[in-house]
Amino acid sequence: MALRGLSVTGLRCFEQVELEAAPGLNLVTGKNASGKTSLLEAIFLLGRGRSFRAAKRGALIREGASSLRVVSRLEDGRVLGIEVSGDHWVARAGGEPISQLAELAELLPVQLLDPEVHRLVQEGPGERRRYLDWATFHVKPGFLEAWRTYQRALRQRNAALKARAPDSALEPWERTLTASGTELDRLRTEMVDELRVPVQKAARRLLDADLELGYRSGQAANESLGEALRASRERDRRAGMTQVGPHRADLLISVDEHKARGWVSRGQQKLVAASMVLGQAALLGQRWAGRGVLLVDDPAAELDRERCERLLALVAELPFQVFLTALDAGSLPGLTAERTFHVEQGRLRPVV
Repeated sequence: MALRGLSVTGLRCFEQVELEAAPGLNLVTGKNASGKTSLLEAIFLLGRGRSFRAAKRGALIREGASSLRVVSRLEDGRVLGIEVSGDHWVARAGGEPISQLAELAELLPVQLLDPEVHRLVQEGPGERRRYLDWATFHVKPGFLEAWRTYQRALRQRNAALKARAPDSALEPWERTLTASGTELDRLRTEMVDELRVPVQKAARRLLDADLELGYRSGQAANESLGEALRASRERDRRAGMTQVGPHRADLLISVDEHKARGWVSRGQQKLVAASMVLGQAALLGQRWAGRGVLLVDDPAAELDRERCERLLALVAELPFQVFLTALDAGSLPGLTAERTFHVEQGRLRPVV
């Protein structure tokens, strides 16, 4: 189990709430706008250091409050907490300061399945890269260093491009981009290979269809990253930014041999994306040793009863602690919760 207890202060509608969580499935019920999703947002903030609904952390602070705080007791006995004031954040684990969001992600791995999950299919490559990189970060030890190195070099090359610097000023950054970017592409490709089977299994159960994943690097398939960077220098100078490389890569998704984006319906997009999230969770759960937390927000939204029941069955099989929201338990066919909480007007109470 990841979270034993949770305390939330000054976040959105919550002045102060506390709960003792069950190790398995925790159900949170309540009317729309009662604070159910805000409770999930608090847990997400604790594990990711950001919101899944707001671009800035400061937007989470309760009106009239100067800061918010989320604190939890972890399974190993340590206390993990984060405090946000404005857009500044401070986090500690076991009394020791945390300076990197990656440290939070290691301590409390959080997965999210919410009504906006269809964006993984519908929107641009950025959403899909984040999905892929989240798994790669947890599975491939060299990923984080390669990603950080690549991002630093990318910022430097972009600055040189905007300054109209000569080729000699670009070359050192291109060498770094080539080395780190090639490694990123390799690790991502390996990650797609590992994700393929669990995602396909989830899709067959949710969609009765074959779902295939592929990886497309950010340059033409017939040229190396170094060649692509050199060939695009003049075009990049005009644009003031680097237009080839792993930061332009995409995760390809097809359903029954059709490109998913633009082909499947909105409801099917949700099921495709849910298959990807739950397939990824099944793979990562093997490595998290009981530390994983899955947040499921309003799973009945836009799904018929049969599809919702299939989704809940998949959720129940995962080796995760689950926090799931719904208007009421009756809207979730076949669900058995270990502990139920009800939210109303910013107050949380256990349901006996």
